[in-house]
Amino acid sequence: MGSEQVAALNKIIGMIDAKASEYKNEYMRLPQAKRFANRKLILDLIDDANELGRAIKPVPAEVLEDLKRLAEQLNRLA
Repeated sequence: MGSEQVAALNKIIGMIDAKASEYKNEYMRLPQAKRFANRKLILDLIDDANELGRAIKPVPAEVLEDLKRLAEQLNRLA
């Protein structure tokens, strides 16, 4: 079960990375509604990754801290 959780976490983190990079690059060109929707999607993915990460033993603390910092950055862009 642990390796499946790690694989799922890696997949979610890959999606977060791709979406966050796209969001940061396109931020100024996006209409406000699309900006809000994309930011919410990324933050929801971060929440899912945090939940899954806390279920993995040992907890990947560095990854969870990186996700926390990303969420804070996205909230500052709002």
